[in-house]
Amino acid sequence: MTEKTIINIYEFLENQFLHNQSRLKHILAVLKVALDLGEIFGVDKDKITISALMHDSTKNKTFQENLDLASKMFSEGELKIVPAPCLHAYSAAALAKIEFGISDQEILNAITYHCSGRLNMSVLEKVIFVADFIEESRDFVEDYIKETAYKNLDLATYLIMKETENYLIKNNRRVSKLTTEAIEAYENLEVLNDGKIKEN
Repeated sequence: MTEKTIINIYEFLENQFLHNQSRLKHILAVLKVALDLGEIFGVDKDKITISALMHDSTKNKTFQENLDLASKMFSEGELKIVPAPCLHAYSAAALAKIEFGISDQEILNAITYHCSGRLNMSVLEKVIFVADFIEESRDFVEDYIKETAYKNLDLATYLIMKETENYLIKNNRRVSKLTTEAIEAYENLEVLNDGKIKEN
């Protein structure tokens, strides 16, 4: 069942992004990094594969299409606090559940929160979140963040959240409440004291 599902997702993505090869390349690059991280931090390969392949699966849809699809799985209240650039993550989770019968909540969460992050993320969620940010085409990512990802997943997750928050604030864009809550929580964790947090 899992193998057939993964094959079906591959075929779906190839069709969806036939004229957007850069998006497909990004998705596959995220999968590669996520599998590498999963090997280090002990995460199920099938869960990583499905989560990574699905994470940007609705990126070619309009805002309204994403909203309509996301509304089939999430409440109006949940979606109201989602910044527009992260809406695709919610619709992608809905697509995974409705179109491909994905019922594993950990996978659905990894897809849903790959854009914003959140409090109390599972290791799978962190792997997808981090891989999405550091995959090879992301030439704006500093090497120390990439290097940290393979040593301290929590620290890398925090650093990426801070980078994202700083970028959004600098460009007068909305920061997800989920991101700010997670940053505050991470700043109180001892794990961050194990590594040097590089300030901008």
